[in-house]
Amino acid sequence: MSRTPVKLLTLLALSCAVLSAGMGQAIDIRDIPALPPGRTAPTAPTTPVVTPAPTTPAVSTPTTLPTAGNPLPQPYRAVLAGPSTLTPGGEPGVWTLQLTNTGTAEISIDHGACDLRFEVRNAAGEIVRPDPKNSICTLQLIMTRAGAGETANVLNVRWDGKDAAGQALPAGQYTIRSAFKGQGFLIRPTDVKVTLRN
Repeated sequence: MSRTPVKLLTLLALSCAVLSAGMGQAIDIRDIPALPPGRTAPTAPTTPVVTPAPTTPAVSTPTTLPTAGNPLPQPYRAVLAGPSTLTPGGEPGVWTLQLTNTGTAEISIDHGACDLRFEVRNAAGEIVRPDPKNSICTLQLIMTRAGAGETANVLNVRWDGKDAAGQALPAGQYTIRSAFKGQGFLIRPTDVKVTLRN
């Protein structure tokens, strides 16, 4: 039997059932014609169940740098400016923390000479030169001031391309991460990529 006569018969049977119901008679399930053999009722479209992707908890990367401190109340930009390449065994590289005041009020910080710390990570993110905990530091007090729109050189860090044991690291890409903590303020300059060339 073709599809069209089946649809017509079903529609005719339903129309008769509705007309009968309109005349005071109840529609019974037996009043609805059955589907022909081998046919099944179309399934209602289902909304696919979307299960959210499992979330990976954020893993904090261990660090040897200070992590606690108050944010500087004035808007600023902090960068560690220095060489992008270094040759182990040669002169150490020197990077300067440059603090640019992007606000309207003056930035004024009194701090020590060793308040800028740094660590070095290899391409895999492993700390190969941690921030030393036993460094001797002077009791010198430094006053850093930067008016609106001005850039101040705060402090320098030096790295010679060696690990914590004083051994030259292999050639490759490294990242210098730094943190300044002075007068209770914590400033994290942008990380610096350095290529070691042997």
